[in-house]
Amino acid sequence: MTSKERIITALNHKEADRVPLDIGGTNCTAMHEIIETGLKKKLGLKDHGTVVKARYLGAAVPDESILEYFGADTVSIYPNETRPWIDNGDGTFIDMWGLHQQKNPDGYYYNVCRRPLEDAESIEDIEAYQFPEPTPYMLEGLRERALKNSDKYLILEGFREPLFGMASWLRGTENFYIDLASRDGMIVALLDKLLAGHTRILDYLMNEVGDLIDMVKFAEDLGSQISMLISPAMYREIIKPYQARLYGHVHEKYNKKVMLHSCGAIRPIINDFIEIGVDALNPVQISAKDMIPEELKAEFGDRIVFWGGGVDTQDVLVHAAPAEVKQQVKQNINAFKKSGGYVFAQVHNIVPGVPLENIIAMYEAFHENAAY
Repeated sequence: MTSKERIITALNHKEADRVPLDIGGTNCTAMHEIIETGLKKKLGLKDHGTVVKARYLGAAVPDESILEYFGADTVSIYPNETRPWIDNGDGTFIDMWGLHQQKNPDGYYYNVCRRPLEDAESIEDIEAYQFPEPTPYMLEGLRERALKNSDKYLILEGFREPLFGMASWLRGTENFYIDLASRDGMIVALLDKLLAGHTRILDYLMNEVGDLIDMVKFAEDLGSQISMLISPAMYREIIKPYQARLYGHVHEKYNKKVMLHSCGAIRPIINDFIEIGVDALNPVQISAKDMIPEELKAEFGDRIVFWGGGVDTQDVLVHAAPAEVKQQVKQNINAFKKSGGYVFAQVHNIVPGVPLENIIAMYEAFHENAAY
């Protein structure tokens, strides 16, 4: 069974030869570049270089040596931004969205330090924002990478959080939530612009690789550790209709699967995700309130694929002994894998500071428990 066949089987809620494995098929199932470099050195793997597309995360597009060694079934088809970041010369950079990015003191990640719409006061100010238009720079190497990995399950990445997340980054958190609560037309104007612009970028990329990719991944982090960030009612009124239109476009025009990455305690709206055509849900944050693997599988597992949730990356993978890592992997695989509908990954990216022994233990435990 090829990797592509294995994941298609899981997406059809059937049992394959084993549970599929995702390593870096998305920028939320990856390793920080420091971790990947250290792991290649520890395992004696050939180093083909480090590729980082999600610069703000420092997440590596996995080296083929990592994918081969651990037997991954996915490959990320990750476009460039519309242009390289602009260096302001003072330690800050401007990305394609006009967001000013500054590296954290720890040197691992970037944070937004200025936002292009933080001073917007009217709908006209929102409408004047220049949405980045697609460019040939985005396409460099995409088709070649897809053709080289045609036996893998190919996931189109690079959309970050096109609606809820991007609106909050462009406006700033305080302004964004005021827009949501006031319903003065600012949020609708911005979401209209974001939907139209992301649809243009999607169509541009799909024109290049749409015949080769299998799934499109989007993100919208709608949960905190203990609750949703907005009420389910507000989500259904304001955000959900835009998601439905974007995901529907992928299904109706291209007949591709849709993955949604949404962190946190989002159990109250999983049925909504199913309703708007989300085929696979990531990261399955098992440390968040009510995100209990056995319960999630029982309630939703025949209608949506759980993609992740293999081991907690906030505590267990960072702090536990390898034996405890292996025990949690075993428990979670057994909770999720019955009747298919599951793809294994750790809950989120593997960050600097995670012991390499724990990463190896995680993948060993996966292979020990993945067979059907």
